[in-house]
Amino acid sequence: MKKIKLSLLVLLIAVPLLASAQQQTAMMEQMKSLTKESDPGKSVSLMRKIIADNKLDAAKDAETIDVLKGTVALAFLRERRYDAFKKYIGEIKNKFNQTSYMNMGASILVRDKIDAKMAEQLAKETIDLYLSYKDDPAARPVSMEEADWKRFMTFAQYPYYDTYAAALFANGKYKEALAYQEKTFDGDPEEGMSSSVERYARLLALTGQQDKAYGLLEALTKKGKATADMHAQLKELYVGKHGSTKGFDEYVGRLEKSVQTALKESLKPKMKDTVAPGFALRDLNGKMVSLSDFRGKVVVLDFWATWCQPCIASFPAMQKMVKQHPEVVFLFIATQEKADGALLRVKSFMEKKKYPFHVLMDEPVGDKGTFQVVSKYKPNGIPAKVVIDGRGRMRFMSTGFSTDSELINELEAMIDLAKEAS
Repeated sequence: MKKIKLSLLVLLIAVPLLASAQQQTAMMEQMKSLTKESDPGKSVSLMRKIIADNKLDAAKDAETIDVLKGTVALAFLRERRYDAFKKYIGEIKNKFNQTSYMNMGASILVRDKIDAKMAEQLAKETIDLYLSYKDDPAARPVSMEEADWKRFMTFAQYPYYDTYAAALFANGKYKEALAYQEKTFDGDPEEGMSSSVERYARLLALTGQQDKAYGLLEALTKKGKATADMHAQLKELYVGKHGSTKGFDEYVGRLEKSVQTALKESLKPKMKDTVAPGFALRDLNGKMVSLSDFRGKVVVLDFWATWCQPCIASFPAMQKMVKQHPEVVFLFIATQEKADGALLRVKSFMEKKKYPFHVLMDEPVGDKGTFQVVSKYKPNGIPAKVVIDGRGRMRFMSTGFSTDSELINELEAMIDLAKEAS
């Protein structure tokens, strides 16, 4: 099964066709400001201003107005002003957009520990509303093909069930939570999102299925997919079986032993052999750093941005890799940062988080959002890791982030292969 992204569903919207690209950009900036506004009253005023400034039509621009209403609704929800939240949710025209924002709201309430009981109620209402229109042909937007709509609806149920399971779990209703958590997986739970699998393993243990939880966590460890939380759970269950932690590290070592060998074999056919594009960028202290400075060493490039949550989530694992491999050069290239205050923003982030990374600032090219180095390497997205051997040949490029274990194991294998190629 393909992993289901459980954070936010993609809404059925498009920015309206305004008179000019400048107007579109201005409206997008207004909408960004709305998402950042925490004061509900101010969010209502800003929503009305966006509608007026851009002459949004209630019929033609209904999808965009849905997003504005949903964003305002979430501002009220965070303040526990549930009547106002429901009022604005009720004004959303598209039912799918309604359930999307309801699900976001329930997720926020349970994730931020605001109100688990309300989260449970809202998550259940989300599922009930979803089921009421799931098979209704009239609910399908005219612009969407029937096959695409059915696929979309099938995708939607998993985040809704997952949020409800999280709320039930937070309220100590473990058996009910387990039933809905199992509905989240469209196939083998091992292939689910890590947060869902972590919760699933805990629910198994809490409902008397410790052996099943142990087997699941053991299998994930063998495949190099276990997160820090899964590792901690496995340790708890190990103690339950053996009475102490004695022998646990050796046990985990045996489970993980085959991961690197298997990974290297699977990665060998995927090795690239092209010249790594050269570059020269300034680091956070203003020093010019060139890729050619490190000829003879394996170099790992990490393309990231302060606004990129998966990039930030991968940093603890990257910190471990930097510490474990002093012989490897790690260059963290901050890219696609908004021009205003980019250097100060990146510096402040690094100082606050205390990551000992060598950070370089990618240079913007023109005013079209293009950046010098990332445009040379052309990753499909960020975070992106590039492994370059000692001869300056690019050997691997990977994008995205799943778990610490997967990233560490994959990079370990890639670095070993790059060393061998050198």
